[in-house]
Amino acid sequence: MTSSGTGASFLLLLLALVMVVATADYYVPPPTTHTPSEPYVPPTTFTSPVKTPYLPKPNTEIAIEGLIFCKSGNETYPLQGAVMYLTGAKVNVVCPIVDSNGRLVAKATLSSYPTDLKGYFYFITYGLSHKVKSINGCKVKLESSPVSTCKTPTNVNKGVTGATLSSDSSKFISRDNLDLYTLEPFYFSSPVSPKPVY
Repeated sequence: MTSSGTGASFLLLLLALVMVVATADYYVPPPTTHTPSEPYVPPTTFTSPVKTPYLPKPNTEIAIEGLIFCKSGNETYPLQGAVMYLTGAKVNVVCPIVDSNGRLVAKATLSSYPTDLKGYFYFITYGLSHKVKSINGCKVKLESSPVSTCKTPTNVNKGVTGATLSSDSSKFISRDNLDLYTLEPFYFSSPVSPKPVY
């Protein structure tokens, strides 16, 4: 065989191998699908305890909070208490005390502490919840203002007729065992000058 014949044979053989490789069926295994009999559930590492509702103690106290402002003309500002809360605006809470037949026997009246520098009042009515049958009968009213030019109580948010303590405005504070009632702001105003009569 000559070198040209050997080269042609080699080329022919190489071409045949390329054709065989190109047309060969490669075996590709089918994808494995694992279908477990039960779904996988990871092991639990924490089991929550059974939660029981918190029931307040029978001696739950009542606390009341709110703000008192002065509205004089177009100006509105908090009725501030002085240092050590010796002066400031006050509210009082009036609750009916009834006998077993529902008849009014007396009225319990408690005054709040004076407002702080921001016009905020907060007080606990120690023992009141034990004296009244229903706290819903209690009313909170404006009592006094420390500012001589702003002493007229207004009935905004029932500051004169009395804002009722309702469960809608309360929340239970478990750490203090308190039912806290939050009231809408009350307002005193400056006296209205009488209109001249002509």
